[in-house]
Amino acid sequence: MRKQSVNLWAVLVCVVISQIVPALWYGAFSETWIALNGFTMDQIKAANSPTPYLASIVSSSFTAYTIAWIFTKIPVKSVITGFLTGLLFGVVFVLFEIIVKDMFSLRPLMLSLIDGGPRVLVYSITGAILGIWRKYE
Repeated sequence: MRKQSVNLWAVLVCVVISQIVPALWYGAFSETWIALNGFTMDQIKAANSPTPYLASIVSSSFTAYTIAWIFTKIPVKSVITGFLTGLLFGVVFVLFEIIVKDMFSLRPLMLSLIDGGPRVLVYSITGAILGIWRKYE
């Protein structure tokens, strides 16, 4: 029986997608997100730093690699199983945590959904990609 291993090319594709999806998502919800956070356009323009983007790339790299590694242990062997497992991880481990944190911070639920939505999508897409694009030794 062949042993499944982490496909680094698939992980790299997932990292790239994890940068694109939130950019599109926040582009669509930017006005609502800015209003719910109480920011002004001047504050947004002044906060022009590459640090959050670098942190996002590093975080996405660890996340995609970890999901790929977990999928070799479960094992996940199809696009549907990968998508559903990614969706489950995204909702349970990310969205629910964002909602609880925001509840304690007295933030609106809509803000939690805007902030958690792209992560759930990214986890689902990552799961689908890693579920179908497997590597064997």
